[in-house]
Amino acid sequence: MLLLCSLGLLVGRRAPATSRAGCVRCGEEDSLHQLMAALRDEAAKRGRDSDLGKFEKLRKLGPQGQTSPKQVVEHVVLQLGAGNDEAAFAFTSLPPWRAGTHRSNTDWSKRMDWAKSRVISGQPSGALVDESSFGQLLSERFAFLRQTQAYRLVGDDSEWQQKRGREKMTAVKEYVVEVETADGEDRLVKFVLVYNWLVHCHLISNVAVLSANTERYFPGTGSDLSQHDI
Repeated sequence: MLLLCSLGLLVGRRAPATSRAGCVRCGEEDSLHQLMAALRDEAAKRGRDSDLGKFEKLRKLGPQGQTSPKQVVEHVVLQLGAGNDEAAFAFTSLPPWRAGTHRSNTDWSKRMDWAKSRVISGQPSGALVDESSFGQLLSERFAFLRQTQAYRLVGDDSEWQQKRGREKMTAVKEYVVEVETADGEDRLVKFVLVYNWLVHCHLISNVAVLSANTERYFPGTGSDLSQHDI
């Protein structure tokens, strides 16, 4: 808006009057072309910084406010499918006993072990892993997520799962995702997320594989996962 307004003011300025009307018009046209070129350059520059997609923002900026737990789950599934373990680690819960008074003075080097953590009284609890151990955990227990070719959410796939106002936006959330791997296998996975007040965003605390064949539990769901191709 500021850019358009400032350019509008400049465009509205008329060149100094001369005795030759043709030169005045030429000067105005040249000025207008220069201003329009500047507008295009500035728009392109701003576009690279501000017009990022929601998942691209999460990839570049990490956990942030106004991010729904559904977006967190989808972002992690997409990033693991692209081989980005670091992004998945960044969106993994921190135990409350390691939290500082601010995100800047908190030690984020260790997060919850997806396979061994539990949520007790709304807080993550259990074993911890550093980033290296997290990568090993993925290799041993969740390697199929790195091979994700397509996915879709099953059950309540609303952004905040508020249950018509009965649940708080900051409550513990659970999302079930059906994943299709590059090998053609179907997996049903449950993500449990806990709200983190330091980053004002839900983070993943526990991941459980419910089934290796969703056809058994959800007839018809194993035939087509084209809703979210990677």
